[in-house]
Amino acid sequence: MCQSATKKFDTECHLFDEKIQSKNDFEIKLNNTIEHGDCRKLISKFHDDTIDLIVTSPPYWAKRIYNGSGELGSEETPEEFVKELVNYFNIFKPKLKKTGNLFVNIGDTFFGSGAGAWNKYLDENGEITQTQKDRKEKFFTTKPLQPKLKQNGKLYQNKQLLLIPARFAIAMQDSGWILRDDIIWHKPNRIPASVKDRFNNTYEHVFHFVKNKSYFFDLDSVKVIGANGNPKNPGDVWSINTQALDGDHTATFPEKLIEKIVLCASPENGLVYDPFLGTGTSWIVSNRLKRNFIGHEINEDFINYANQRYNKNF
Repeated sequence: MCQSATKKFDTECHLFDEKIQSKNDFEIKLNNTIEHGDCRKLISKFHDDTIDLIVTSPPYWAKRIYNGSGELGSEETPEEFVKELVNYFNIFKPKLKKTGNLFVNIGDTFFGSGAGAWNKYLDENGEITQTQKDRKEKFFTTKPLQPKLKQNGKLYQNKQLLLIPARFAIAMQDSGWILRDDIIWHKPNRIPASVKDRFNNTYEHVFHFVKNKSYFFDLDSVKVIGANGNPKNPGDVWSINTQALDGDHTATFPEKLIEKIVLCASPENGLVYDPFLGTGTSWIVSNRLKRNFIGHEINEDFINYANQRYNKNF
């Protein structure tokens, strides 16, 4: 059975049953709608102006293979990836309340990334070695993801940082979104890189977009204690450790990062949506903070893992 905590939207329960908090914690049944499939199609069944917060980390360009060819992140060029990613959020935009928020975590990449380093894993015949196969995680490819792009002496030059987050943010602005924050997620426990001709990257971007100039925002919920002992604005640089998960999966963002976003950008009992659910971090955090939740994920392994994670937590 599935009953909505609010009459402002109609939902169905798919795949997983919702969990009920104790009466002392939460007297309303949390509504969780988790579905396997293409988020662009699945979101169409929901009414417009119903979602309070969209928080997600979409696939990065040319980083991993999740489902094969044609998936988001496998576009021929970074420019095409940015265009496609903006199209996704424009599809979700009508479903977001006029007072709603959108937070997007996105990382960068270098042109030719990984293409040269693969050589040390090849044998004398140029074949992929067992060492290389063992090194890569379950969802990583064993071949470079950017071999089809030729260097052009401009943007496409080996070792060129592509500035995909900046290109995405500007494209979102051009599409009508209002960019309110460029939050730097600093990772104090970032694994040291083997590079010797640049500095190790220790951060990612989290962009905060809105549809209108007036929107929901609860700054008090995330204030920190200042040197004088008084609460203060936490600023736009958040130092939060990455969070490891069991098995072959990796967490794109840690629970503590999502907690800050859910608290400040959605009301209690509000509706949070993650179109790229992944391993379920946003689902778990939203439930813990007494928010209703919609999650979509196209990779079946991920959605099964997210379900297992959720059941362990609740």
